[in-house]
Amino acid sequence: MKDERFTPQAAVLWASIPQAAQERILANVYCGKCGGSTQIMNFSGEERDGDLYLKGVCAKCGHGVARLVETSETDKSRN
Repeated sequence: MKDERFTPQAAVLWASIPQAAQERILANVYCGKCGGSTQIMNFSGEERDGDLYLKGVCAKCGHGVARLVETSETDKSRN
């Protein structure tokens, strides 16, 4: 991954997600053209209302796909 594909805020959000969870997120994206779960490729990221929005292409068919990672819903207090 290249950080320049992320906005500065999105890079911070992405870095706060553990590596194993990042891999699961990238491997579990819905493609409307394939009609199922796929891997997101050539993705970029931006912050939207405190959440991380990933946009890229389906690894199977090349159709555009996106994934919203709801980081704003996490418990920052760790309680």
